[in-house]
Amino acid sequence: MRRILQYFHHIHHKQGNHEVHHCGGRREGLNYKIYHCSCGQHCINKRVAVGHDFNKKRVWIEFFEKCREHGWHVESGKKIEMLKT
Repeated sequence: MRRILQYFHHIHHKQGNHEVHHCGGRREGLNYKIYHCSCGQHCINKRVAVGHDFNKKRVWIEFFEKCREHGWHVESGKKIEMLKT
């Protein structure tokens, strides 16, 4: 899994198997959607989105590569610092 993708996936352990789920749109306060695009990558419908690390700390990511279908490729993301106002 590419490094940026780790902030938008979580893994469930069920009966000896691992299920990888996208975090988009299912957690409180997150209003983006992530899906697989025909480019063979992950696509997100927001230019900046909040993911989380393995300690549940929020991480802000900005995406730079526009998908030809819609939105941006998650794989193009870079961590950014958000100013607290």
